[in-house]
Amino acid sequence: MILALDYKPIFETARAALHACPADPAFTAAVRETARAALEVAGNIAGIRHDLLGRIFHTVLDTARYDGSFYTTTAAATLLSSLAVTEDICDWGDPEAIDKLRIVDPACGTGTLLMAAAERIRELSPRTRDDDRSAKALIEQVLTGYDVNLTATHMAATTLGLLSPSTRFRNMKIGRTFLGVDPEGDAFLGSLEFLDGQAKMLSWPNAAQAVLQVDGGDGLSEIEQADLVIMNPPFTRDSLRHDQFSREDERKLKDREKQLFANAPTYMAGGSGAFLFLGEYLNRSDVGTLAVVLPLVGATDVSGLEIRRHLASQYHIETIVTSHDPKRIYFSENTSIGEMLLVCRRWPKAEETKPPTRVVNLALNPSTPAEAISVARAIQNGTVVEQAYGTIQEWPTDRIACGDWGAVQFFSPYLCEKFSELVRGDLFPTTAMGKIADVGPAGQRIREAYRRIPTSDAEGRVALWQHDTTVVQSMSMQPDTYISVKPKYAHRADRYWEQKSRLLLPTRLNLPTVRVTTARLNTPAVGSAWVPCNLKVPKHLLENTEKALCVFLNSSVGLLAILGDRTNIKHTYPNLSIDDLRKLPVPDFETIGDGAVWMLAMAYDCLAEESLCSLSWMDTCDTRLSLDESVCAALNIDPEMVAGIRRQLAAEPSVTGRQFFGLRPSG
Repeated sequence: MILALDYKPIFETARAALHACPADPAFTAAVRETARAALEVAGNIAGIRHDLLGRIFHTVLDTARYDGSFYTTTAAATLLSSLAVTEDICDWGDPEAIDKLRIVDPACGTGTLLMAAAERIRELSPRTRDDDRSAKALIEQVLTGYDVNLTATHMAATTLGLLSPSTRFRNMKIGRTFLGVDPEGDAFLGSLEFLDGQAKMLSWPNAAQAVLQVDGGDGLSEIEQADLVIMNPPFTRDSLRHDQFSREDERKLKDREKQLFANAPTYMAGGSGAFLFLGEYLNRSDVGTLAVVLPLVGATDVSGLEIRRHLASQYHIETIVTSHDPKRIYFSENTSIGEMLLVCRRWPKAEETKPPTRVVNLALNPSTPAEAISVARAIQNGTVVEQAYGTIQEWPTDRIACGDWGAVQFFSPYLCEKFSELVRGDLFPTTAMGKIADVGPAGQRIREAYRRIPTSDAEGRVALWQHDTTVVQSMSMQPDTYISVKPKYAHRADRYWEQKSRLLLPTRLNLPTVRVTTARLNTPAVGSAWVPCNLKVPKHLLENTEKALCVFLNSSVGLLAILGDRTNIKHTYPNLSIDDLRKLPVPDFETIGDGAVWMLAMAYDCLAEESLCSLSWMDTCDTRLSLDESVCAALNIDPEMVAGIRRQLAAEPSVTGRQFFGLRPSG
């Protein structure tokens, strides 16, 4: 009968192979044992990569760069769902209580996160694994998913169908929302339209058109608030979003965004922020949970500050998980940027202070669901360090509330805490670089206004263009290129040239190879991979203050200052925006006194031409050790503490470019 219906190439070959095997009792027993093991594995989808088709689909999807669709790995989905779906959110022995749960993924893709949530429920409630009625209820009542891609919704339904083969696709709550401009000229933004009450649904699957919509008409039903919104929201640059459409349609879609978010915080209106706002809207207001995969830059970038503050005001930011595994800093495939897992829960106890946020920095990003389950259990038990999966920190509520999520910046909790002390001025009086200097223009502006030329022209303008570690090895540098003004940018180029300086700060650092983190030139210049820093100090103090800051920023404490608030797109290759550089904590010499400036300037004169080792060797670099000694003496810092900072920095995975094996003491 099977051969008559389907899968003939598979089963006919298999049957022929079995018939050709010997009629041996031992062989028969081996076949039966293999079959039993196969059924056992198939019954525990969390133990295998259940979404192979999803991986293939996202690999070949040609619109990913426009709509920001990235495939969540099964390991990451398992880890996130294990942290989000906890033992205390439901009576797992009560089938009716489970049936009343509502879990929504408004950007479900091929259903990886929904399937992981289902597997977590089946882990907590074995009844849903053994009882087909419970399994059907899980698919048909508990889980809801939406996506704008037809093939993705097909695959999501197919994936969930593994839980209960007797469920019909038309009974699943998987829907395709419309993204685009319809024949009447109206623009629709997929699942985001739920913010306006209802989304425009397309024709597959049939029954799912009725889910999560309001106001009747066309068989639309009322929105069900979710106990859990779990998603990997689309993320792409504003310049690329909707580029798959015509210019006219793209304009209409972006006008619709402005209309839809007119009464929402503007910082939530684009990219993944829009879906965070949707998740908040869909969540139950009392005990709802939001679990998301987000770009790591959202935890550190200035542009994400208001989003962080808003989330902290609406939820208890319970857990943040990042990967400091240089081989896999992401939780999605087909991307190379750092990501984080975020679990937020409503906090109805207004009279009680929210607990600290648990920040987990993984040394080894789990690659299989089985590994992810072990990591999740270690996190929940607070044994991450003991189990050598990574480090865990309790980040204070007040820091989270003000948008300081700096615990993600370093693998070492010691470094995270020391950076916080540095910013607060607990180690020595500090100020922000932007308060004592004009920082800029950015390298992008220089590249727009100037072109490189082989020899000097009449104006003789120069720049420090590259950050080549085979050349840039000491603090004292000279420009490496001549530049000439591009004709149509003449006025802008002249304005930029007025901001030239001898002190230059980096805009990006390849941490495993970099040696120098701040340079002082023999003549004022601008930069491409560097940014001029013009100090606002009396002229007679300018030279010594430049030298003093150059020494500080190349010391271990200075490196901590640079990396502690970096834009973390990639751990090993961080960007330093103009905003990052302006926030850079540096010594407040007005408070400390001119004596510290003089001491550090003297150190510069002695060490400016000396080569520095790469950062992973900083603990044994004679020049770096001398810089640290000078900084300790000038700023009255404990040398043992600085030695601890130096050792921890040298062992950071982002600095070494290697996976971290074995935790070092803080020193």
